Amino acid sequence: MTLVRDGQATCSIVLAQDAGDQEKLAADELQTYLSKMSGAKVSIGSDSSVVAGNRILIFNREMFQTTRTVALICVIFNALLPVIAADSPIILDSRKQLFLDDYLVASMTHVKRTVEQAKKFPGNPVLYQMESWESPMAIIYGSVIRDRGKLKMWYISRNKSGNGVSYATSRDGIRWHKPRLNLTLVDGERSNILFTKQTIWTGSEGLPYFQELFGVHRDDRDPDPARRYKMGALDIDWKYDGPDGLPWHKGQRRGLGIAGSPDGIHWKIIDNWASVAISDGATHWMFDPARDKYVLYGRTAKELLELKAAWSTNAGFKEWYAGRAVARLESSDFVKWDFTRPLTAPVVMTADLEDPPITEIYSLKVFPYEGIYVALVQVLHANPDDPTLDVQLAVSRDSTHFARVGDRSAFIPFGPIGSWDRFNLSLANNDPIVMGDELRFYYSGRLFRHAPYSGPDRGVDKSSIGFATIKRDRFVALEASFDGGEIETKPLQLKGATLHLNAKSDFGEIIVEMFDGHGELLARSKAIQRDSLDIPVKWDEKPEPFDGPVTLRIKLNNARLFALWCGK
Repeated sequence: MTLVRDGQATCSIVLAQDAGDQEKLAADELQTYLSKMSGAKVSIGSDSSVVAGNRILIFNREMFQTTRTVALICVIFNALLPVIAADSPIILDSRKQLFLDDYLVASMTHVKRTVEQAKKFPGNPVLYQMESWESPMAIIYGSVIRDRGKLKMWYISRNKSGNGVSYATSRDGIRWHKPRLNLTLVDGERSNILFTKQTIWTGSEGLPYFQELFGVHRDDRDPDPARRYKMGALDIDWKYDGPDGLPWHKGQRRGLGIAGSPDGIHWKIIDNWASVAISDGATHWMFDPARDKYVLYGRTAKELLELKAAWSTNAGFKEWYAGRAVARLESSDFVKWDFTRPLTAPVVMTADLEDPPITEIYSLKVFPYEGIYVALVQVLHANPDDPTLDVQLAVSRDSTHFARVGDRSAFIPFGPIGSWDRFNLSLANNDPIVMGDELRFYYSGRLFRHAPYSGPDRGVDKSSIGFATIKRDRFVALEASFDGGEIETKPLQLKGATLHLNAKSDFGEIIVEMFDGHGELLARSKAIQRDSLDIPVKWDEKPEPFDGPVTLRIKLNNARLFALWCGK
């Protein structure tokens, strides 16, 4: 069955006349996946309205639950991928094609995929204890956003009664101003603390169950100006005896609390328990324009049987392994979520057998980028003798199914001896901040170890905030040394007059060859010997006009390739 031909849909998704919400959700998901893979938009209709072409039937039975229906559609879609891929070339247009996965790649010879480690700002940390009212703990369980010509930061500050939320602003993201507000006085002195917990076991006056900040974003879609800014937080009821408890947090109710603010400074609770499908800190979200929804990635737990079998003999496994994992939720307004009950949200990432023993996925920060979803994976290496947290990369093409990148080396590593970010890294909730040709990733570094550890190298209770950067599109490189390497792409339909590369070959070279569907050479490029974010490919001879699919053969010699696209 052919689903897509020449970038055009040749099928329809068909719903029954009495389709419920779960069937409609499944149809929407399938439509999104097909569009991302083929570039074609497959229509959704009822059995009576769809009269021609191949049909994908979405059905349900009373015994099916929503998650099973969506899972069924994902299975169907995965089975159909070879059909789509075999029939249609990949559209190569102005959208950059990165190389975090093999979506564009048919084969590689003597080429290695390497994570481009983010470069830490030499002036780090950029926010830390300086004022008399501040504690040593400044943790970017929070956000940095660009808002009306300024950068604004919300972060956790810790005091004797527990966590509070502090606020700072900056013009350049390096020098931060901490305004003295009248909201929280410390020993009679005004501070930049917006609110703080009243006791270890109770939240703030306005957010009674507040435990930890997740983040803040500006929401211009909400018609209510009192909710122009929205906050997500971990709420905990420490004296709970009800149906929403979890076996590993007995006597507690944990979940996502939502607050709103007209100015990002004065906050009121919207819902203490918007969802209890997540259960702990380090929860992140994004707004996904492709879905027109917020997508949240929050903490849950899932112990895979194969991990237990492989790791159970390791020292510390029984005592310390908690099965930390990440679940996924969606919302149109950031208040009402699709999964609200404990352990109902689908799990999208856990540690696996390619990880060292007693590894756990601590958090997942996902953001849309050039038609894919890049994920920053906060990884807990829970070795009892040397526990650390660093940040790795993953990639997804549907925001649900993720692949870890390369050899899983750190994208942002914890620091060496003598550094401010020695043991434990936490990620800002926001998407990367674009600064010219750079992407900036804010994170906090701590000088104390995460559990499990009881040795003399524990560190001290101090945390600061800094950032690391990469050049635009340079998450991952396909690279080869002087012995040469070769990349061959899958069939491509070029939608642009000029082929462009983001590459570094100033001390080597790159040659691009273009072939038609029969393997006949259409054009060969001049040698490329540059380091640039945008290199237009120049051909030895201008190729004859050709409308069919082509294959590119890219030859690397002491060179690195980051991205590929077509444009003017």
